[in-house]
Parts: sequence; structure tokens; C-alpha cells
Amino acid sequence: MQVFGRLLFGRVRVRSYNPEPLDPVADDLRPLPPGVCAAVLHEDHVLGPTPETFMVGPSEGNVHELYALEDCAFFDVVVPPYDAAQGRGCTYYALMNGGMDSGHRPILVPSNSGDFSAEPLTYGGPRFEPPTACRGGAARGAAAHASSEDQRW
Repeated sequence: MQVFGRLLFGRVRVRSYNPEPLDPVADDLRPLPPGVCAAVLHEDHVLGPTPETFMVGPSEGNVHELYALEDCAFFDVVVPPYDAAQGRGCTYYALMNGGMDSGHRPILVPSNSGDFSAEPLTYGGPRFEPPTACRGGAARGAAAHASSEDQRW
């Protein structure tokens, strides 16, 4: 899955991670809940205040978090779209309490997505070509808005 996002206004901090498997024996984590993984920082940067395009690829930086540093808005184009029935659901993670593995990597546990939903729409515009200077980074959802009052989504 590829995500292309566009920050419309404001500033947002984007941290993205590469998930890595855990060793339940070395990390004394038996039994592991399904979907638990370690996280290795891929990128950590601030977007804005001018509009910027960013992307998340299917293999690097795909686990990500966003912090609104001030009121901001962005939109995402997800290709192919989220579709749990097709194995392309959106998974949310939380840090495991005190969770670090033996390699001092944060441990992530799948969590509740709250009221998140995505609606696939057919794109009827001109052919889309990813920008060559696209920033790596992250976004989630088909459309989103953040307020500085909700700094962590």
C-alpha cells in the first residue's frame, strides 16, 4: 500500500518506524499477542508551515504517528485503498507499558482505532504522477484534520 499525502496548512511532526519481529524467548515476552512488533525509527521530521507533499511506502516507515504542532489539515490518497476484506486494513498501535525489547526497541501492540473509517472513492482526475521530491513521512485516513488541542492522534 502506498500513501501520498498533502499538508494543506499548519505544522505537523511525523515520526515513522519500520516494524521488526520480536524474539519472544530473548525478550521474555511469552505469550505474544497477535500483531506485536518492535519499532525501529525510520524518520522524524516536521512538515510545514508551507504546504508539502509526503508519502509512506509499503515497506519502509509504514508504521507512523503524527503530532499537530499547531492547527493543521492534510489529505491522503491511499493506493490501493484500505479494504479489510482484501487484507488491506488500517492497524493502530500503542506503546507497550514499559515496553522495550532486549535491543532497546519500543514494543508496539495493536490497539483500538477509535472512530476511524475510510471510504474508497473513484479518482476521476488526470493521471497522477508521484512528485520526484516527495518527502518520506506519514499520514493516515482518507481525510483528516488536527487541532493543536488534540496534539497526538
